[in-house]
Amino acid sequence: MMALAPLCITRGAIANGRFPQAQIIETVPGSAGETVFLRTTFGILVSRDAGKSWRWICERALGYEGTWDPPIAVMRDGRLWVGLEGGLVSTLDGCVVERAPELEGETIADLTTDPHGEMLWAITGSPEKRNAIWRREPTGAWRRMGFAPENVHLMTIEVAPSRTSRLYVTGQPYGEVRGQVFHSDDGGKTLHAHANALSESGPLFIAAVDPSEPSRVLLRHLHAAGSALLVTSDAGKTLSPVLEMKSAMFGFAKSTDGRTYWAGSGLPEHGIYRSTDRGKHFERVSEHGVLCLHEAPGNRLFVCENGFKLGAPAVGLSTDEGSTVRAIASFGDVEGPVACAAEGAAASLCADAWPETRALVLPREAGAPKPVVEAGVSNDAGTQAPPPRKSACGCSTIGERRETGGRWWLVGLVPLAQWMRRSRRSGSAGPHPGQRCTR
Repeated sequence: MMALAPLCITRGAIANGRFPQAQIIETVPGSAGETVFLRTTFGILVSRDAGKSWRWICERALGYEGTWDPPIAVMRDGRLWVGLEGGLVSTLDGCVVERAPELEGETIADLTTDPHGEMLWAITGSPEKRNAIWRREPTGAWRRMGFAPENVHLMTIEVAPSRTSRLYVTGQPYGEVRGQVFHSDDGGKTLHAHANALSESGPLFIAAVDPSEPSRVLLRHLHAAGSALLVTSDAGKTLSPVLEMKSAMFGFAKSTDGRTYWAGSGLPEHGIYRSTDRGKHFERVSEHGVLCLHEAPGNRLFVCENGFKLGAPAVGLSTDEGSTVRAIASFGDVEGPVACAAEGAAASLCADAWPETRALVLPREAGAPKPVVEAGVSNDAGTQAPPPRKSACGCSTIGERRETGGRWWLVGLVPLAQWMRRSRRSGSAGPHPGQRCTR
């Protein structure tokens, strides 16, 4: 999660006080893309049939709640990893949830895998604790590889597909909103910082590392005037814009071969842009607002829809490289909690919470009952209002220290940061607080 930068804030109202929205999509690396994970503002949804049907994994089952938007990553074996404010958990089926003992008590800012989904990295830290880079060993144990410079808040991490010893991270000093790029050639043991000469202040989020050129990286830059997609060919020493928009670039995706890239705004009037020359040039191909993008096998581009009312589409799909998007699911289509063979703590938590959650994501005209409210609060107070249009950024400070036990939310940028975080890779991303307004 990152601490804020100048940007906007979204308010809604699910059980945790937030409007239900899709944030990040991930599929299993190296697979046909049948299993799809969708992070939302009320937990994680999973589909085992390429988006035709969906089940819910509730926040409490995974160990978080409230406004935390956890970084997520999926490995080749189908295991979902979820970063928490105080640790890291994983699950294969949504029923049995396991904790990583080495990272107990650590705030997980971002997660990433290599393109094959066989190696996993994490960045940790908070204003009270020095940020660090971790790697999961083949044995399954986690090893701390190195530390960030003092007082630097790391936000996103990626690995070069053609050279896994080359890592990139972005971050900035606490209390500042001027992002920096760092790179490592020894797996994270040492970081080399690069000065930011951009005219606009704002955080940087890694969008993609070129699959064949380890020194070529695309980054998203969010600032007060909108956002930009930047490219560096020298590992971060120089940054040049290749796409700019006057709204927040919530979505980014790349094809496996690195030839095609997509970038998307939350506003339909800015829509989806596509590059077919490895990110050198972009053209607008669709007037469709998105909160995340994710490329999957079979010429599929998944979209987190930017819905403005309850019952609106939550997930979309394009089969013509982003030119058109059709809705494939709304939150009202979720069939319920994941089905577990045996009664376990995680499964029972979700089953107990499902009736109220379902009532909160369905539109009233669909016959959903008014949600249960606490004493002293009227039923009208429980009615969710859609968030303001997610488009540009407002203001606040990234990296600002707050006395909240490590919850230095990035308003407005928060989602973006978070989303963008895991939104980076093959495409998922919007922001993430747990991280990257996502990785």
